[in-house]
Amino acid sequence: MLNPTIPLFTWVQRNGRRLQWCMVPAIVTMMAGVFLLVYVTGGIKYVFSHSMYIPIMLGGLVFGMRGGILMGLAAGLILGPFMPIDTATGEMQLTVNWLYRMGFFVLIGFFAGAVSDFIRRYIDHLQWLLHNDEESGLPNRRFLNNLLREKGNDGGRLALVVVSVENVSELKAAFGPQVMDSVVRGLADYSRQVMPGLELACRTGAYDLGLLVANGGDDCLDRQLRGLADSFQEPLFYSGIPLHSDIRMAFVPIGKEGAESYLKKAELAMLAARAKGQHVAAYSIDNDLSINDSIYLLGELKRALETGQLRMHFQPKVSALDGEVKSVEALVRWHHPEMGNIPPGKFIPRAETSTLINQLTAYVIDSSLAQLSCWRREGIDLTVAVNISAGNLADPDFTGQVLNLLDKHGVPGEVLELEVTESSFIHDVKNSIRQLTDLSDANIAITIDDFGTGYSSLKYLHELPASTVKLDQSFVFGLPDNQCAASIAQMARVLADKLEMKTVAEGVETDAARRFLIAHGYDLLQGYLIARPMAGDEFSRWYANLPRPGFWSCPE
Repeated sequence: MLNPTIPLFTWVQRNGRRLQWCMVPAIVTMMAGVFLLVYVTGGIKYVFSHSMYIPIMLGGLVFGMRGGILMGLAAGLILGPFMPIDTATGEMQLTVNWLYRMGFFVLIGFFAGAVSDFIRRYIDHLQWLLHNDEESGLPNRRFLNNLLREKGNDGGRLALVVVSVENVSELKAAFGPQVMDSVVRGLADYSRQVMPGLELACRTGAYDLGLLVANGGDDCLDRQLRGLADSFQEPLFYSGIPLHSDIRMAFVPIGKEGAESYLKKAELAMLAARAKGQHVAAYSIDNDLSINDSIYLLGELKRALETGQLRMHFQPKVSALDGEVKSVEALVRWHHPEMGNIPPGKFIPRAETSTLINQLTAYVIDSSLAQLSCWRREGIDLTVAVNISAGNLADPDFTGQVLNLLDKHGVPGEVLELEVTESSFIHDVKNSIRQLTDLSDANIAITIDDFGTGYSSLKYLHELPASTVKLDQSFVFGLPDNQCAASIAQMARVLADKLEMKTVAEGVETDAARRFLIAHGYDLLQGYLIARPMAGDEFSRWYANLPRPGFWSCPE
């Protein structure tokens, strides 16, 4: 709760000089009034002399410690040698008596002024904290907002640059959270030395620095910021230890909008820069559209999971040798009541970066196993493949959830296949291998999806409990004419043979690609040549209408 004296002292400070000039005659009048009151009522021996505390304390309050002392001296003289003990007899005070009183008045004035000065300094400190960051000593976000309001009419003469420290976690882990205060302060110092036209360096976040700079156009500013980025490669020192900071920057021109909107735009540009791997990025309207779409989609996806807007489709995988339908891949589809069909490529990648991926994957596995149970009752004996992501493998409860869903639908682990992309297990290899091993021990098949598009899986491929590799469709589309794609397809097959794994090719759309893959020993084929993804009942009809029960044949 705010101390009620703070607004009073704030008002006193704001109107200090004017108030002091007004109070001088008021305090003099009060002292004269006390003198007359004491004299008229019979002299100093009566209690009315204590009324002098009021102008003394008021003087200390308004003029501070020095003013309080001065008021005490003046009050002591007024009620000292000129004031009798008893006006009726004319008896005067002893010098020691009025000097003692004067000393007491001075002491009261000193304490009143000291308290006033302390509160003033405290309020000054609060006012400073309101516009500055205490740890780094830099101006803060509020100060920047106020300045941007003042600069808003400069018509693009300025630009706001946000500098973000990206390797925060490792710096904090090594030196503690306080290291970021030194890092941000050091970046501000470098910016002042290197950046021409720098008007302000301030702290806009725990790990962010805001720079208000002259705007010579996007190209000019981009060059300047790249030069600044080079200077940021110089080490910063913390307790004598040189530190490296990974920096990313985003900028937005200052116009006539609300001050907070520029920070929002710079942060949106920063998000886009991170997504694209850029170190310097300018704001564009697409940043707004992208983040708004992303946030909206995530909110709607949560609702879709709860209201049944999602549907499962299934695409068959057939034996390359004889066309037998061996399995299906479960693919989620979303029909939004207002936006219509939303492509999986639009909502799944965003879900994979959020905790919603766990709910989404659980829904897909649950729905797929439910459909598989229906097919088994119809005499359709297949396995179902479900895609999982890094977020699923990072969840320590994932394996248990999968096993619970198998029990729920009364099916064995052999009917479920989990497809994991190469990049899904790179971030936490040990945990991912442990989870996949536990799943494999439950007879769940593990497939390396999108094989050939990753960058590190060969190092760990022999450690993974995978039984199948799936060649990414980007290589299959070019078969057999694209020599590079053909070479990769052949090498993937050879590698799978050496590791005693099966091979699946997805994206098979032409008979020429099918023949090439058969010739090079691929085990399973999947793609539009065979069938498009279908809803469960539609798949049942497709399966029932096969020329040979359970076997697909290439149309002539």
